[in-house]
Amino acid sequence: MPRRPIDPAEIMVGQPLRFNAYDARGKLLMRLGQMIESEGQLEKLLEHGIFYGSEEECRAPFLPPAPSPLALVLEAREQLQALLTNAAPADFSGALAAIVEQVREACRRNPDVALASILLCREGPYGTRHAVNTAIACQLTGTAMALEPAELAATVSAALTMNIGMFELHDQLVALEGPLSDDQHAAVRAHCLLGVARLRDHGITSAAWLNAVRDHHERADGSGYPGGKMGEEIGRPARLLALADVYCARVSGRDYRPPLQPTLALRWLFLNEGAALDERLARLFIKTLGIYPPGTGVRLRSGSIAMVIQRGPAGHQPVVASLTTHDGLRVGAPIRRRGDVEMHQVSEVVDLAALGIEADMAALWGTDAHA
Repeated sequence: MPRRPIDPAEIMVGQPLRFNAYDARGKLLMRLGQMIESEGQLEKLLEHGIFYGSEEECRAPFLPPAPSPLALVLEAREQLQALLTNAAPADFSGALAAIVEQVREACRRNPDVALASILLCREGPYGTRHAVNTAIACQLTGTAMALEPAELAATVSAALTMNIGMFELHDQLVALEGPLSDDQHAAVRAHCLLGVARLRDHGITSAAWLNAVRDHHERADGSGYPGGKMGEEIGRPARLLALADVYCARVSGRDYRPPLQPTLALRWLFLNEGAALDERLARLFIKTLGIYPPGTGVRLRSGSIAMVIQRGPAGHQPVVASLTTHDGLRVGAPIRRRGDVEMHQVSEVVDLAALGIEADMAALWGTDAHA
């Protein structure tokens, strides 16, 4: 392969490298796409750096890498916040469709990172964070159900806009400790129908989308609102949305209570609320997310503290990454473990925050979790 010194005109501080740079012995100095962050780094490259490849490769324009799955999730949150705070968006339907596509693409490229973001990325306004989290759960479960593309898109769109009828109130309620006032209670009960009205004002005509927003608080036993519908009277998108909404709310926590461990939140969906939620759909929902969803902190049989990073073929045997040794010492970098090896199987779920252990998503999932 041709080799030549790096031309000073090809690199500058604050710009990404357009090629891999090596020293004379072939040792990699910097990778393609890495940012040159200082004059010292620049001088080292000019003094020692050699480019391997053709002249055409070097002259080709640098194309920045596509956003990571995690970046897509975080960008979807930001764009949804901007859209829902705009009283008169120029193209609500088009803007929302673009956010749906971001969610879909993140889930397609790395579903485990998308699911882990629900548990690990707790920054930003609760309302839009919860909506995108719910959309992720709907996208993945809807895909597992083999929903038709139009029905799946309508379900994810409904997840993103389910609380548009109380968008201004939502973040206030998260911080509220104690019972709602009469006015707040009335606003919550009215938000489904008000949300449908607002979506229609924004030009939304999809019946599946509007019906899911209207009915996502209906319950199979008739205990829900606004219409007290029962069983099959509630459309499939609304039934899926109800499951995702409840799960994501419970694992997110509130200002006045810590988040529920995901395994317990899933168990409640299946055991405690079978009469209120769709039991068959709940089984598929749990199977899709995994008994131990990615992002769950666990203790292994070896004694090591770890994090679930990938759902395994057997739900009780996920792939994990150890964050400590068997006797509790922090490791320098997470160590990937196979779930089918007995000593690396999960013995219990743990609260990493309570243990004072922070998890770096990029260290656990690599470039797919670069924000």
